[in-house]
Amino acid sequence: MLGDISILYILNTSISWGLFLIIWLVQIIIYPGLSRIPSKGFVNYHRWYVKRISAIVLPMMICEVIITIRWLMLDHYSFYSSASALLVVIIWLSTFVLQLPIHKHLQFGKDDLLIKRLVATNWILAIAWSMKAVAVTLAAVKNSL
Repeated sequence: MLGDISILYILNTSISWGLFLIIWLVQIIIYPGLSRIPSKGFVNYHRWYVKRISAIVLPMMICEVIITIRWLMLDHYSFYSSASALLVVIIWLSTFVLQLPIHKHLQFGKDDLLIKRLVATNWILAIAWSMKAVAVTLAAVKNSL
């Protein structure tokens, strides 16, 4: 039977790689593609996009926080759990301090400079979620040995 820590590794790895895939789609396709949306339909498209992506990503981010806190406690603040927690803090700060305010401005209309800033600042999330996915995977492999 799987123990608490094994289930945590499975959940953590699944969520981490899911968010990894989403952020790279956003970084490489979706955010750069915003500049290709005509100004006339931009507000409606942006509203449509934000509503749908939030319904997918926000629950995953909340699960990620819960799993990370539990992992810290079960793994006694190991290197991997602590590094993962730090990356989650960076992800949340970047999301709510950088990306969310840009989206709030874009809800009123297309602004190519803000779209470029969104792409540029989103690299923080792409790199942090990539590092987290690798860290969680390394920890899971180490734990299974």
